[in-house]
Amino acid sequence: MDFEFSAEQQTFAKDVEAFLDANDDPEVFDVTRENMAQIVDTPDRRAFMGKLAEQNWLGITWPTEYGGTEGDGVYEYLLNEQLAGRGGPQIGKGIGIIGKTLIAHGSDKLKAEFLPQILNAEVEFAVGYSEPEAGSDAAAMKLKAEPTTVDGVDGWMLNGQKTWTTSAHFADWYWVGARTDTEAPKWNGITLFLVPMNHENITITGIWTMGDERTNEVFFDDVFVPDEARLMPEGLFFQATQRFPYMFTTLSPTYMGIAQAAYDFTI
Repeated sequence: MDFEFSAEQQTFAKDVEAFLDANDDPEVFDVTRENMAQIVDTPDRRAFMGKLAEQNWLGITWPTEYGGTEGDGVYEYLLNEQLAGRGGPQIGKGIGIIGKTLIAHGSDKLKAEFLPQILNAEVEFAVGYSEPEAGSDAAAMKLKAEPTTVDGVDGWMLNGQKTWTTSAHFADWYWVGARTDTEAPKWNGITLFLVPMNHENITITGIWTMGDERTNEVFFDDVFVPDEARLMPEGLFFQATQRFPYMFTTLSPTYMGIAQAAYDFTI
């Protein structure tokens, strides 16, 4: 078995390297930020992601029907490895977990609204799974979504708390899991919603890490979400999140790139 990158893949990596050389900017690339380097948390970083979008390097593996190029995932790997090596923002949850899940399960309305924005680097997401008593055990989440109608609009009222939401203080939308059925087995009673982060009944409180990086607690106090913002049929959170493996295909080059950058920084 040949583990070497093909000539085409090596050419792509060189093209990315040349592009990054041409767009080098200390406001965008910072190897001292360690694990937080990959997030798109400033206007300069968002503008840089727009430049990646202009190169058609976002959505490499997406179907052409939704603006992608149906390329091999190794190109996303190579792109993220180069970005991580410079301490730059990387393609991640918008293109991966959220975009690919919307493609697989989202309504036509949600696809039309969000997929072009994702491909054009016009929107940032926070992911809300972890809770104070449900960290890695997503099936234990308790944030409650109850069916209701407000001003003639059918939807859901969300109440509860999330924690460790790193992107909450700068994201545009919250990709959040909530319990819609308290009687079902715990792994079957959770539903995904898209909620605007600037909702008046959402409160975001910063948590500062030992490395002086920020993550967040997020509180929901009667947050109404119209039913059209529900991703898929009720209770199918784990079917939707089958796209989780994408996260790990991006983490590997991320940490390899960070390790190389840290080594280069110290010599």
